[in-house]
Amino acid sequence: MTRQVRVLRRAQTDLLEMQRYIARDNPTAAEDMLRAMLDLIASLGEFLERGHIPKDAVLRAAGYRYLRYGEYLVFYKVLRSQVRVYRIVHGRRRYEDIL
Repeated sequence: MTRQVRVLRRAQTDLLEMQRYIARDNPTAAEDMLRAMLDLIASLGEFLERGHIPKDAVLRAAGYRYLRYGEYLVFYKVLRSQVRVYRIVHGRRRYEDIL
């Protein structure tokens, strides 16, 4: 069953910040990254559980899953009617503290 994918405002901001950061050195790479990331996120509508379950017990109990794209992690939850993307963070950040 396909579900709607909703990217929350904070995750949208994360994407734009990533794009701006990469674009300082390579605008083409930034656009390519953004397109690929959006395609990956859109695929969650059909492949709901393709992501990983976090090792962190609190995140796991809250129902988060994540996908890896290069050095970035896309955190989302599968809900009854939709998939919600909450944050997109660099893998080196302490994501447990920002979700």
